Amino acid sequence: MNKKGLFGRLRRTSSSPEDGGKRERGAALVEFAFIAPLFFLVVFGGIEIGLMFRSYLALESTSRSVARVASIERDDPMADEAVLNRIDQLVAPLQGDVTHVIIYKADALDSELPAGCETGSQVGVCTTYVVTDGDVAMGAPSGGIGWNSTTRNEFDNVGIHIIFEYTYATGFFDTLTLSSTTVEVIERNF
Repeated sequence: MNKKGLFGRLRRTSSSPEDGGKRERGAALVEFAFIAPLFFLVVFGGIEIGLMFRSYLALESTSRSVARVASIERDDPMADEAVLNRIDQLVAPLQGDVTHVIIYKADALDSELPAGCETGSQVGVCTTYVVTDGDVAMGAPSGGIGWNSTTRNEFDNVGIHIIFEYTYATGFFDTLTLSSTTVEVIERNF
């Protein structure tokens, strides 16, 4: 047997250059199948975290703005309504709904939400508004009016606590509860 015949046989049994291109494309497709879920998880997870963080920052800003409204409105009989209307305006573009708004008498600017205010109103301490159907302005006080706007005076601090149910845009998860609390000194009536 001569060398040419052996080499010729090997050449016939080996794949052609066209087959090598198909193998490379097939390998790339398999690699993409393994990497694609991770890639999409990172991309959509980053978008979701960004939207959630945007909602949290907007909620913090809303809390500060609304506490200022409560401070200025002070003893106006329509003060709580003004607070709820302002919240309704500010959270409308967010991904989710406000579930509770608590207006409470704070002991100091750094005081926490009084115990028991999240479950209902407490006379002289807080008024908890339960929001239904996503319309904050129509929120009803839980257990009646606990801290009436007409009893607020210039020596009080008013606190606002907002509880917000963030709805995930991707739909992979249900909701996440975000909350924000701000305390303001009530404006003096000069």
